[in-house]
Amino acid sequence: MTVIRIVMIALLSVTVPLASAMAETVVPTTGAGEGRGDAQGFKPSITKHKGRFGKAEIHYEAIAETVPIAGENGQPEAEIFSVGYTAITKAPATRPVTFLYNGGPGSASFWIQMGAFGPKIVALNGPSGGSDRSSPGNPLVDNPDALLDVTDLVFIDPVGTGFSHAVGSTKDEAFFKTTADASSIAKFIRAWLTRHGRWQSPRFVGGESYGSIRTAMIVDDDPFMTFNGAFLISQGLDWGTVIMPPGYDRGYELFLPSYSAAAWYYNRYQASAVSSVADAVAESQRFAERDYVSALARGQGLSATDKANVASRLAQLTGISKDEWIRADLRIDPDAFRRLLLRDQGLRIGRFDARYSIGNSQVFDAGERYDPSLSAAALPYLNAMRAYLSLGLGVTTDKPYVGVISSDWTYDLSNEAFINPAPKLGAAMTRNPGMRLFVASGYYDFSSPVSSAQYNIGHGGIPLDRTTMRYYPTGHMMYLDSEHRRALLDDMRAFIVATLDAQAVR
Repeated sequence: MTVIRIVMIALLSVTVPLASAMAETVVPTTGAGEGRGDAQGFKPSITKHKGRFGKAEIHYEAIAETVPIAGENGQPEAEIFSVGYTAITKAPATRPVTFLYNGGPGSASFWIQMGAFGPKIVALNGPSGGSDRSSPGNPLVDNPDALLDVTDLVFIDPVGTGFSHAVGSTKDEAFFKTTADASSIAKFIRAWLTRHGRWQSPRFVGGESYGSIRTAMIVDDDPFMTFNGAFLISQGLDWGTVIMPPGYDRGYELFLPSYSAAAWYYNRYQASAVSSVADAVAESQRFAERDYVSALARGQGLSATDKANVASRLAQLTGISKDEWIRADLRIDPDAFRRLLLRDQGLRIGRFDARYSIGNSQVFDAGERYDPSLSAAALPYLNAMRAYLSLGLGVTTDKPYVGVISSDWTYDLSNEAFINPAPKLGAAMTRNPGMRLFVASGYYDFSSPVSSAQYNIGHGGIPLDRTTMRYYPTGHMMYLDSEHRRALLDDMRAFIVATLDAQAVR
């Protein structure tokens, strides 16, 4: 999870063309927060825009502001930056609003704002197109798939990222903890709802990757601040499903279908003549849940004959030879698999999106933490955000917009061996019988595999009859190509509408 933060430290600033984004006039206006400056002199900026989203033309305001949150003593302890896009309507107080953030931990929300959900985005074309990191940047374009036709959107930057910062004697590092981070975002949401008079609005909240941990904790934070729905994008709720210490085999079982997805993508899948990655994953899951998990459970008691039979099937499902599986005692971890699958071509596949690959010599030059899929999007998105803040949203400040923090993170969720706030999400949904959950996963994601998502949701006390799970033939950032970004947003739009319709008749 923390590799995002490590890689992002090296990003450099470049200029991003904004010709398309600047086709409309930026109109400074007044409104909520007008005249309020934060402790470091940051002034809110409110601009008016219009665009076509879904099937509707929407006039909306963009509000870039910092919102103070208080500590236990009632004094301000931090000011959290957000960009809110709110439709100009006759009844704004009851319009749905969705709060969104990224993960990391320690990442600002520029990934999801510039890559998927904002009204202006950088449109990338996945592994077939990617981005030219040697060029000044990628142009911003209109995003007709943004959800502004059904909900207002608020993108939140946690303390230490974006323009968010601690105040007074409090240091940013005080928020670099699982519990303090989630609590601060919950406080921000309460403060934002109060500042903008939106307590009667239907509320949704969601995050990507580590942001799913934050989401599970936020919805359980305050029984008097409920949510209509939550989004987990490339969830990472239970780290026990992705970490593989000696003697702990569950991760091998849950990663196997992702190995099959990558093998299918690179034409190395030999188990059967399946026609889609979904079919390959389903076939692999059936084997993983029965024969493979049984073989792993037998440990050293597994006979040589049975081990050879299992290894033969694993070779068909993954494209890794039978001998390699036997040498590894039927346990090949994700990093090893990414090195092995295309070893004959001198390539290593990506962790966040297996459809991307990089030469082994390039890995040596760039470092083991370099990931081709992450790096393909980092510069275009971050620099688009930096440019759009000033040129598109009228933000005037000399403060740097921080994309990611480099400080260590404290995982302080009780005394659990592995972080797992899924039961908190389950508890919140149990208390709130109208709340619904949307979970999105990418087949080629080696950071948050699809089987891990299914396991975590199925073992967290989460009501399955109020949970929607969707899978896409993409990776961790499933919005890296336009087709799958559109599919994700269409599914989320339908989820919001269905959730509100169901709650209206209760």
